[in-house]
Amino acid sequence: MAYQTGDTILDDHYNDFATSVNAVWGDGSSDSGYGNSTTVSAVDTNTTVQASQWTTLIARITSSASHQGSSITAITNPSAGDQIEAFSALSTNIATITTNRLNVHARQSAVSVNRDQTATFTGTLTFEDKWVWGSANAARFFFNLGGRLSVSGSLSGHTSDTKADNWASLLTAAGTYQVTAQASGKSGGSGSADTNNTNLGYYDMGTSYTIGFKQFEDTSPYTASFVQWEWKTASSGAEVHAKCTWNDAAADNTGFNKSIYNVQDQVDGTQRMVFAYEKHNTTHIADNGGSITQTSVTLSHA
Repeated sequence: MAYQTGDTILDDHYNDFATSVNAVWGDGSSDSGYGNSTTVSAVDTNTTVQASQWTTLIARITSSASHQGSSITAITNPSAGDQIEAFSALSTNIATITTNRLNVHARQSAVSVNRDQTATFTGTLTFEDKWVWGSANAARFFFNLGGRLSVSGSLSGHTSDTKADNWASLLTAAGTYQVTAQASGKSGGSGSADTNNTNLGYYDMGTSYTIGFKQFEDTSPYTASFVQWEWKTASSGAEVHAKCTWNDAAADNTGFNKSIYNVQDQVDGTQRMVFAYEKHNTTHIADNGGSITQTSVTLSHA
């Protein structure tokens, strides 16, 4: 029997709605589930659904929609003694929060760590970092609630010459590469990336590195130099790793002291990668992802 005005409203109708809402609001599975413990309880067979139970169901839908920034049709909470009738917008509202479950209306300010290298740079620089959650579910909840990871690079305090200035420009042009649950991509910057994978979200990563982003210098004679960001997860699902490579393919391996000889093919200054995360705004849903630890895996110069 359908859930509609004029038909008998069954406990099965309510329980079906509760199951669908809990898949988003509760632990869920894979890319569905915010990790809330205040799920909607099922009612026993042949039991009358109380007004307070409908109110709880509506509240979970409303909070989910507000968290997402989804537009739904408002439903007035019933009161004990009201005439029993179907809520015409209920099914559509549940479908909306299910479809938009990975959306987020706002995020908190980024929490970032700087990884710096100050030795004269020729050849290849590798910065590898990881974000670690308390469990695979905690990582799921972080991403399902709209959490985002990002990396960006910069060069500052360098001796101004053509090579170093071009490296600083390349890193600015590369912008920020961001990763969410099921999406990724370059934000800001300029120029054209040779690789800008927009489908390398948390749920798309494997346990081996995949290139998410790569951009070459566009000024001759340094067009062989590039930056490259790679991503993977740990088999546990509770870690995400990013490996960021600066490849100075046009580098001169001379050992001359740049401060004396002004060697054009060496780069000094502070070479920095910023690894960051942003959690969802907790106005409507608590921080169910828990704490995140950021750790440097490798910072090497070859």
